[in-house]
Amino acid sequence: MEEFFINWDDDADMVIQILRNLLQKPGTANFREVISPDKLEFAISLLNTTLEKQKHLETFIFPRLKNWDADRIAALDMIIMKMGVAEFLYLETIPPKVTINEYIDIAKEYSTQQSGQFVNGILDNIHKELQLQGKLHKIDFRKA
Repeated sequence: MEEFFINWDDDADMVIQILRNLLQKPGTANFREVISPDKLEFAISLLNTTLEKQKHLETFIFPRLKNWDADRIAALDMIIMKMGVAEFLYLETIPPKVTINEYIDIAKEYSTQQSGQFVNGILDNIHKELQLQGKLHKIDFRKA
């Protein structure tokens, strides 16, 4: 399977669980709903926000790329950082520390060996500046 599907290691457990459920109870597996509606809504919102606000998000990232040419940064690292800044600015129920930790883990798992530290440095720097400027408007998700 790994020869045909590059992400098999990541997806294998989910696929095996779905197939097991299907074989045990035919007709109960819903392949159209691999993730919950809430998670799908969040993913679509994050994707749309990141794409729509891409240039604005870059204005937070590019000034912090000291001694780095933006074109030479791994594309995945840039996407990860844009998504992180989008969460800081536009998704008010996600605590900034959760955002930073999630994107560090994603960078470590799916990008280069140095990506986790790089993404951590950039996002932490942006988070601190946004906090100082009073531009973070987060609400407690339990009260939302």
